Amino acid sequence: MKTLYAWINKANTLFWTRVCHSTTPENPQGLGAFRVLVGLFLLALYVPSFSWIAEAPQALFTPPLLSLATLFDGFPGFTFFFLVDCTVLLSLVCLTLGVKARASTLVFLFSCLLGLTFNFSFGKIDHSILIYALLLCMAFSGWGKHLALFPDKPSRVDSPAKSLSLLSVLLCFAMFSAGFEKAIHWIDFDLALNGFLGWFNDGYYLLDRHYLLAPYVIYFPPALLEIFDYTAVLFELSPLLFLLHSRRAWRLWLLVACIFHVTNTFLLNIPFIANVMVYLAFTDFTWLYAKLSRWLQLHSVRVVGTGIVILLVFMRGKEAFDLSATVTLLSPTDKIEMKLYLGIFLWLIAIYLIAKSLLRQTSTSAPEPAQKAITPVLKPHY
Repeated sequence: MKTLYAWINKANTLFWTRVCHSTTPENPQGLGAFRVLVGLFLLALYVPSFSWIAEAPQALFTPPLLSLATLFDGFPGFTFFFLVDCTVLLSLVCLTLGVKARASTLVFLFSCLLGLTFNFSFGKIDHSILIYALLLCMAFSGWGKHLALFPDKPSRVDSPAKSLSLLSVLLCFAMFSAGFEKAIHWIDFDLALNGFLGWFNDGYYLLDRHYLLAPYVIYFPPALLEIFDYTAVLFELSPLLFLLHSRRAWRLWLLVACIFHVTNTFLLNIPFIANVMVYLAFTDFTWLYAKLSRWLQLHSVRVVGTGIVILLVFMRGKEAFDLSATVTLLSPTDKIEMKLYLGIFLWLIAIYLIAKSLLRQTSTSAPEPAQKAITPVLKPHY
């Protein structure tokens, strides 16, 4: 029994050592810049609002079994969701500006999960879990120590290596769980049955996903569609192998992941924009930290930055609390197209940043050419 325990302990230590080696950031200061980036991303594109749930009929209240909503008899009133939305928005602003970012991140995360537990009570659960896994892990990474109005004090619970290691394992598990189900149904060696085409048909004919390159998918030969099936399964089952191999291999998989999502955006019209931030968590943002530190010393930049944050807060507040507000400039079709083009733009930026980080790592890890020893010539002093 002691031998088995020692073997398991050794294997566990080796596993996390390899994971930490592949994910530990080069410079923890870059996490502060990444926090600002995540905050602005959420404020601009992804901050959730829940006030609309108060107007839903109580007959639709069917919460999952393992949910906080089961403690309620029905949907709470508008005041409850109004307070949740206020907390979400205020904590997100504090997270972005660095006002006790660790606590702000946890408050934002809890508020969102509280609202989502009622959002999921309609019987459908979406795929937004990775962005919340990112926030949970980064709350204990120490990303509130730099570029912050009120920096977090050093704490023994903060560890960039452990936080990013846990996030990487969660990402691998999420991918593996999706790939394993595909492997059961998609790996059939039958050209007449195709999993990718099944997804495409549902989206194209039922959800009106007929933008970008989607209309041309119906002309793809069956052999190419079958390759899509096997490629998707192989990609989603493989991240843990790349993670355990090396830092360079892990970033290579992240680069392939971004290309994979760009392809899905073009062919299936599924952008998965929130995953951009999850993949970028493993890149080095030291360069951005240096730029922001220099820019924030300028009064004009601070004024413009404050104005941008106030504008984003106003836009999100109006969207969350003014339920009668409608956007007349864009039709629903235009909004879908803009979301797809925005997804392509963000994924291309992610590809550039991860490729840049990968190439820089490759150049710095390459051995320097051997040089002949040069004997210094000492000149006499007069």
